[in-house]
Amino acid sequence: MQKNTAPISAVMLGLRTLAVAGAWWLVRRMTAMRIVTAVRAALVLLAGGTTLYRVVPMLPCWGSDRIARRSEGAYVCYDF
Repeated sequence: MQKNTAPISAVMLGLRTLAVAGAWWLVRRMTAMRIVTAVRAALVLLAGGTTLYRVVPMLPCWGSDRIARRSEGAYVCYDF
């Protein structure tokens, strides 16, 4: 059993996506910075994709305090 951090992870993923979009908007006219921003954006979105892969199965437990994983891989929600 572990503390449910899925909601926090989902919010952080949204903030990362907004940060990437904002950075791209700021450097859209600078060629050199656009390349650097594109590389950083790819890394951030790759990390975000990994987070999303781990978090999506936990999202049905959004309002629960704790979750546990069954042997078949499904998550069980617990409210104490």
